[in-house]
Amino acid sequence: MSPQARRRIIPLLVLLAAAGILLAVILGPERQTQPTEEKPDPNTALVETNDSNANPVEHEPVATPTESVTQVNAAQTETGNISLKRFEKSNESLSLGSLDDYNKWGMQVNFTVAGAGIDSIRFSNIFETVDGKLAWDKFRAEGGTQPSYDDLYLLGTAKTLQYQTSNGVASATASILGASQVVINGHTLHLTNPDFWQVESVSEHAIHFVAEVVAQDGSTVATIHRDWTLGDQYGLTLDQSVTNATSGTLSVRWLQYGPRSLVVDRSRYMDRRRFRFGWELSEEFDPNQAAPIQSTEILYEYADATKLDSEPLWPTEETEEDTLKLSWFASTNRYFALAVLPDINNEGVGNRTLTDKVEIISSQVYGDGDNEFILTALWSPETTVLPNDSFDLSMGVYAGPMMRAILDNEQPYVALNMRELVLYQMSSMCAICTFQWLADLLAWILTFLDQHVVFDWGIAIICLVLIVRGLLHPITKKSQINMQRFGKVMQKIKPEIDKIKAKYPDDPKKAQQEQMRLMQQYGVNPFMMLGCLPMFLQMPVWVALYALLYFMFDIRQEPAFFGVFQMIGEWPFLADLSAADHFFGEFDEPFQFFLWNITGINILPILMGAIFFVQQKYMSPQVATTPEQESQQKVMRVMMVVMFPLMLYSAPSGLTLYILTSSAVGILESRRVRQHLDGLDIEPKKATEPRKGKPKDKQGRAWADAMEARRKKVQNKAKKRNFKKRD
Repeated sequence: MSPQARRRIIPLLVLLAAAGILLAVILGPERQTQPTEEKPDPNTALVETNDSNANPVEHEPVATPTESVTQVNAAQTETGNISLKRFEKSNESLSLGSLDDYNKWGMQVNFTVAGAGIDSIRFSNIFETVDGKLAWDKFRAEGGTQPSYDDLYLLGTAKTLQYQTSNGVASATASILGASQVVINGHTLHLTNPDFWQVESVSEHAIHFVAEVVAQDGSTVATIHRDWTLGDQYGLTLDQSVTNATSGTLSVRWLQYGPRSLVVDRSRYMDRRRFRFGWELSEEFDPNQAAPIQSTEILYEYADATKLDSEPLWPTEETEEDTLKLSWFASTNRYFALAVLPDINNEGVGNRTLTDKVEIISSQVYGDGDNEFILTALWSPETTVLPNDSFDLSMGVYAGPMMRAILDNEQPYVALNMRELVLYQMSSMCAICTFQWLADLLAWILTFLDQHVVFDWGIAIICLVLIVRGLLHPITKKSQINMQRFGKVMQKIKPEIDKIKAKYPDDPKKAQQEQMRLMQQYGVNPFMMLGCLPMFLQMPVWVALYALLYFMFDIRQEPAFFGVFQMIGEWPFLADLSAADHFFGEFDEPFQFFLWNITGINILPILMGAIFFVQQKYMSPQVATTPEQESQQKVMRVMMVVMFPLMLYSAPSGLTLYILTSSAVGILESRRVRQHLDGLDIEPKKATEPRKGKPKDKQGRAWADAMEARRKKVQNKAKKRNFKKRD
C-alpha cells in the first residue's frame, strides 16, 4: 500500500474505532426489565440445612462477617436452647396507602408476614408509560372504564429465593427490607418464615408486627417488634427493636434485607442502576458535625457491584481509613430511589448516622439473565442488651422519585443532604466530561423557563438553545471570519508552498520553517482555524444536557409543545421528552438491534443528520490544501452526518430537539455572518516589510510565542551537539 493511501485510510480506521468504542460505552447492551413475579431459580447457590423443622432461609450474602455468630458457653447464659414462637396464619390484607386516593397518598405499600417486610410498592400517580399516564388522566378527569393498576409504576416486589434441605429444594420469600435473622447469645434464628410473625394491629397509617423468642420451657427470652408507618408521600418509618425479657444480659446481632437493585427503565437505553451512600466525617475532621452529609465520591454502578465477590459494599478500606460514618444507603435507577436513613424528626433534628444500627452492608447476586438482581443485607453491630432494655434498630425509609422539589425542601432529606441522590452524571468514559455544576445550572434555567416564562418543556429547551447560541455568537462570528481569511490565504500561497516542498524534499523541518515564515508574511497562522470552536464549546453543554434530560424526573413523560401532537389521535410523537421521539409510533415491547434498544421509529435523529449534511456541505468553508487534509475532512463529514445521529438514535428526544434546533439556528447564523463577510475586505495581502515585535492580536502573539519557543529549542539542541563535538 502506498504512503498516500495509508495516510487516507489510517485516519478513517482510527475514527471508526473511536466511534465504535464510544457506541459500546454509551449504548452497550442493557439488562432487560425484571418481571413483576420472580420465578424460583434452581441454580441459585443455597445453604443446606438438615433441620426438618427449620424455617425457609435464604442464602446468606457472601460478605458474611466472620464474627457474625459469636459462640457463647451455655453455662454463661440463662437462655439455653431457644427458638421462635409460631403463630396462627392470618389471611388479613396488609396494606397502607391507596392507589385510588392519589391526592392523599403517594403510594400503596403492601406488606407480608414473611420477615414482616414489604411485599410491593406501587405509586398512585406515577406511571409506567406515557400511554398509561394518558389513560389514567382521562379516567380521573372524565370517568369511564378504569385502567389497569399495572399502568401505575411498580417500584419493587418481594423476591422468591430457594434453599437446599435434606428433603430437597424449598423456597422462601425475601421481602423488601424484611427481617432475615437475629443472633442471640450465639443462636441464629431465621425470621423469614411467616409462621414466626403475628400482626399485632393494623390502622390507616401503621402496621405492627411482633415475633417472640422463647426458651425450652416456653418462657419469653426476647420480643421483636417491627412497626411500619406510612407518611403522606414517599416516606416510611420502620420502628423496630429487640427487647430483652430475661434477668440476664443478651448478646444480639441483627440482620435484615437492605435496598435491593431496582428495575431497569423500560427504554433500557442505558443501565444506570447504582448503590449510593451518604456519610459523615469523623470527629477528627469535623468535631462539631457542622459539615453536610457527603455522598458523591462513593457509589457503585450495578456492573461494578456484581463483581465485588466477597467484599462488602460498606465499609471499604478507604472509609475505614478515614473513619467515615454511614448516614444513609440507597439503591437507585434512572428516576427512583429506595433508601434507608436515620430516624430523625420532621425538623431534621437527631442522630444523622446509622453506625449504631448498620455496621456492614453486604451484597449477593441472584438469578441470571433477565431475572438477575442484587440483594443487599444490613448487619448490625453485636450489642449487649441489659435486662428489660431494648436494642433500638429503627430507621427511616425513602421510596420515591429522585425529585429535587422533595429532596431540596422537605425534612429529614434536607438535613441528610439527600439532594445528592440527584446525580446528573453519565458513567464510564462520559463521567469525566460531565460537569455536575453545569447540569445543575441547566436544570435551574430549564425549570425557570418552564414554570415562569413559556410553561412548556419543549419550548424551554428551544429557548435554552437561543441563550447558548447568543452567548457564543461573538466567538462564532470571529471564528468564521478567521476561517474565511485563512482559507483564502492558503489557497493563494499553495503554489509557493508546493515550491518549498519541492525545494526541500529531504529536509521536512526546513520546509516547515519556510512554510511558517511564508504564512507569517501574510499575517495568518493555524490559531486562526477556530471554526469548530463554537461546537467544542457547546459539547460540555450537550453532555450536561444529555445527563440532565436522562436523569431529571421533572421532565419524565412530559410532552413538548403543550402536547399538541397527542391531540391528533393520541400520536406518541414527542409525548415524552425523556424518551425517543417515536414519530412513526411506539412499539409495545422494545427490541434489541445491534447496540440499540429500539422502542419506536424516530425522525429527529434523521433530520439531525440531514441538517449536519447541509451544514457541512454548504455552510462550512473548505480549507484543505492537501489530499490528506481533504480525505480527513471527508471522514469528519461522514462521522457528523452518519455516526452522530446513529449514536443518538434512542437518546432522549429533548436532547435531539436541542441539537437539531441548535444546528438549524447555526445555519441561519452562518448565513448572516457570511452576508456580513461579503462587505468586508478579507483578501490575503502580503506584508510589504517584515513585522517588528510581537503582533497585537492574541492569536498572533500566541503564534509568535510558539515560534520563538521552537527557535530556542532548536538553538539549544544545536549548542548541545556542538558542545559534545568539542569534547
